[in-house]
Amino acid sequence: MLATVAGGCGDESENSSITLSSGSVVELYPVVNQSKDFTFESAGNWTASCPADWVSISPRSGSAGRATIRLTTTATNKTKSARSTSMTIASGGTQRKVTVVQSGKYAIFDQRRYDMDDTGGRLQLSFKSNTEQSDNLQIRYTEQSWISWPSDSRTTRAEWTGKTGELIVAPNTSNSSRTAVFVLSMATADGQWMGLDTTYVAQAGVNSGYTSSDYSADGRVTTLQQSTTGRGITFVLMGDGFADKDVADGTYDRVMARAMEHLFSEEPVKSLRSYFNVYAVTAVSKNDAVGAGCTTVFSTVPSDINTEISFDDKQVNQYAKKVAGFEPEQTVAVVIVNSSRHNGVTSLLIDTRTGKPRQYAIALCTLMGDAHDEEFRQVLVHEAIGHGLAKLADEYGYDDKGTATDEVVSLIGQYHHYNWMLNVDTTDDDGRVAWSTFIGDSRFAAESIGVYEGGYTYARGVYRPTAESMMRSNQSPFNAPSRKAIYDRVMLLGEDRDASTNDEFADFDEQHKPQRWNYALTRAPWHHRFLAPPVIKRTTE
Repeated sequence: MLATVAGGCGDESENSSITLSSGSVVELYPVVNQSKDFTFESAGNWTASCPADWVSISPRSGSAGRATIRLTTTATNKTKSARSTSMTIASGGTQRKVTVVQSGKYAIFDQRRYDMDDTGGRLQLSFKSNTEQSDNLQIRYTEQSWISWPSDSRTTRAEWTGKTGELIVAPNTSNSSRTAVFVLSMATADGQWMGLDTTYVAQAGVNSGYTSSDYSADGRVTTLQQSTTGRGITFVLMGDGFADKDVADGTYDRVMARAMEHLFSEEPVKSLRSYFNVYAVTAVSKNDAVGAGCTTVFSTVPSDINTEISFDDKQVNQYAKKVAGFEPEQTVAVVIVNSSRHNGVTSLLIDTRTGKPRQYAIALCTLMGDAHDEEFRQVLVHEAIGHGLAKLADEYGYDDKGTATDEVVSLIGQYHHYNWMLNVDTTDDDGRVAWSTFIGDSRFAAESIGVYEGGYTYARGVYRPTAESMMRSNQSPFNAPSRKAIYDRVMLLGEDRDASTNDEFADFDEQHKPQRWNYALTRAPWHHRFLAPPVIKRTTE
């Protein structure tokens, strides 16, 4: 009997052995949302834990054999010195400690923003850094025709030794301001570029001094389309920063007509177009430009440092009400802003008296210089259809926001109760996410629907259905869960019907699938600027 007991103990000890294949130290990058894999072997079932709040580990448990844990930074190390913690891997009675170190290397621009007047000229971007030459630090930026490096510069990037980067800003001959984004980036071991800090170069536009004198067309309502199916869902289009001359020469009407066509350019609204009314309300602004120093009907100001747009929502409401029979709970107001900037935002409403979300929304999108521009179409669809009509969430996460808080998790749960934000969830369990019925459904196999981390503007703790989509980088169609949410919203507003079953939606979708697919991208280019998240306001109006 003693021999049997002794043998049993020996087997347990053997089954709990852990071999650290990757060594006992993991070194992480200094910025948020950067990952490294750690490999080990365990003779039995294992668990892993780490007390630090600046790193996440996944998975946290597994079975015997070779295993890989991914460690991901959830916050940027702003202490300017390395910090460390311990990850514990346990199996049976055995524990192994692994030291996790986050680098303290940093590079910080001396200014958050550089302002220049319309005349342009030379500009020095200066920064502080404790990086070394071997770190290959660069100042990277989205290619801009109005920015160049001096011909006497020995390189087209700022190197670590100089701590400065000189560039030339061309004169701005347009009425609109413009902004370029510069990122201090360091090369990673896998050849990618990791952003350490960001600054902006904002150049003012030329004030043309033009002032409208003819306001006779202001407030005129034009019917662009009448619904022929259901109860009628309404888009009310209007423009800001358009002067009387833009109305007189037909520019305003052409922009509104083109915007309407863009609204119905993606499935499923493309095939459900007969459910919609579309009206254009003429808004004559004093000036033919927007922003500081300009007077416009809706007081829109596209941000220079992000993609938000501030505006006078009460004034937008007054112009929307000019449509005869205006019904706010059947309406999305859409404001086209006469600016060449890449900005867009949507205002969603919660009724403070009932606590319930409202259907009425205001979506804003800049014209981006040309009503036929593809970026304009993408942003307009993202804002007006995705956010405004269907109440979808953004499917991206900002690195500096890190992990979703408990409050955010609770909010998303509340929104799901009202059929909002059904394209994101706070669980990574593919059997419990809001789109679980799509996973493994062969009818949607082409979209690779699964559980991808990053959504609702958080890099961690919120999940989305596909790697790419219209609600992420705008360069793909709406994914199937989002298309179903749009379809259900149209059926609710147009037919007063409850949410469809997967089979009902799949039958419709089979006949009206998007003709282009681009769900394979795992992330947007480093220079891509995600749009501002929806602004959710509480109101009694």
